[in-house]
Amino acid sequence: MPRGMEPDLSFEFAPEESNAFQGAGSPEPTVLAWRSTEDWGEVRRLVVRTDARVAELMLGLVRETASARHDETELIGVLTKFAFEAFPNATHHVLVAREHEDAPLRTLTAAARSGDGSRVALSRTIVERALREGHALLYVHGQDTRQASESIVLSRLETAIVAPLLGSTGRPLGVVQLDVRRPARGRFTRDDMDMLSVFASQAGLALENLWLHQQQQRAFQSTIGALVHSLTLKDREAAQHSERVQKVSLAIGRQLRLSPAETEVVSVAALLHDVGKQGVRDEVLFKPGRLTSEERQEMDLHAAHTQGILDMIEYPAELWDVPRIAAYHHEKMDGTGPFGISGDGIPLAARIISVADVFDALVSDRPYKAALPPDEVFAVLDKGAGRDWDPIVIAALRDALGDVLAEVYQRDYESVARDGDDEDLAQAA
Repeated sequence: MPRGMEPDLSFEFAPEESNAFQGAGSPEPTVLAWRSTEDWGEVRRLVVRTDARVAELMLGLVRETASARHDETELIGVLTKFAFEAFPNATHHVLVAREHEDAPLRTLTAAARSGDGSRVALSRTIVERALREGHALLYVHGQDTRQASESIVLSRLETAIVAPLLGSTGRPLGVVQLDVRRPARGRFTRDDMDMLSVFASQAGLALENLWLHQQQQRAFQSTIGALVHSLTLKDREAAQHSERVQKVSLAIGRQLRLSPAETEVVSVAALLHDVGKQGVRDEVLFKPGRLTSEERQEMDLHAAHTQGILDMIEYPAELWDVPRIAAYHHEKMDGTGPFGISGDGIPLAARIISVADVFDALVSDRPYKAALPPDEVFAVLDKGAGRDWDPIVIAALRDALGDVLAEVYQRDYESVARDGDDEDLAQAA
């Protein structure tokens, strides 16, 4: 048993996963061999050094789990594929784990090599022993110990190997089990048990890294949600506007075939592009009439406020540019925006949000202007194409217009009349 691991650990199994375990009336399994996790380091070195095939398989596993580290479905697929490749006589593979020590164990995968959907059962006794004692085990399903040795030699019994999945702290996260349910396929040996311990080490670390990433994502999403909620308390219409701008931006992004990573940046930056309005005085932010030049200057500062607020958040690596993207949504193609960025120097994501922002402002009612129908909105956008907005982005919005009107607004704008001039339109954005 690894140092620091308490002997009285208890393990709860998720109720919905209880059918993964053998029933109370099933015969008790017989353990034929075991290997303590304290020995795994030495076992790993011996296995990898003495078997070139295993070394190559393990290197491939490390590469593939690293590639799939942020996608649970993909990662489980990698682990299942490796299990059947590394153990060619295995007929079934089961992986049960828990994200933290207070969570119940849940089945991540229970697969048959044949893919026939046959039931894959675990021994609750074996699982609890592997977790509690920290042992990799070679065992036989429901056989008398006196008969087991001879029967295994004759390959007439169903053998199985199980090992605990260990995280970086050495505490068990779950177990991985492989079965030979068809004696004609062969049997598991002590060497297979040792090989499984090597596999379980990498699988445990991969799952731990996945869950850490998911926890970070949840924490980040909670932060984003709190920011949006704070904007709602200040200005509910601004928060609703931001949600619509996000949807319109994503529709434009689909037309421009943005990558998933680029799409995520657009989504987050669009939702947060106006959080800086919390730094604008209420008498300016909610003024029903036109803004004076001084008030317009104060309103324009909301882009800088946005960047200042968003710079205080710690982002996942793929979203590091969100503060800059969100802040640049008022930049103009000719360089006359708040930050003086022009042309291709403005990130594409910011150019997308800029067009979506103006589009929503113009098709929505405001205290100082009525909503415009789409054709008049595009007349405004086309007039400013190349000067204020990217014409390629405008074209993408035009191509996506049907979906945008149906999915985002669910309204008929054809009957809405124009009421307002260009100064009103500038204030709307």
